Amino acid sequence: MYAMEDFAGKSPIDLLDFLHQKNLNESMGQLFTLVYLAVTIPVYTASVERTFSALKRIKTYARNTTGQVRLSALASMAIERDFLMELKRTDNLYNRVNELFLRKERRMDFVYK
Repeated sequence: MYAMEDFAGKSPIDLLDFLHQKNLNESMGQLFTLVYLAVTIPVYTASVERTFSALKRIKTYARNTTGQVRLSALASMAIERDFLMELKRTDNLYNRVNELFLRKERRMDFVYK
């Protein structure tokens, strides 16, 4: 079966349908079971788990001190850290952040009487 050109480029679902249509599930039982498992078992992705672990670290670090907006911003930064590292290497990120921060007038004018 491996050398047959009929199966080149076919998906596991196509192979499972072929085995079922030709009643080969008994004569090729192990192959049928293998293909069936390959079709039904979900694929594991590490990026989803990494996202949840990053959020868990952030929540542990800033549990009671941050609001929802800040927590969301910290989560985005942790998830997109590769993008931020690229910005740090190629762009003047720190100067741009400082410029944005300094533009806002945060000082309160106190008048002493």
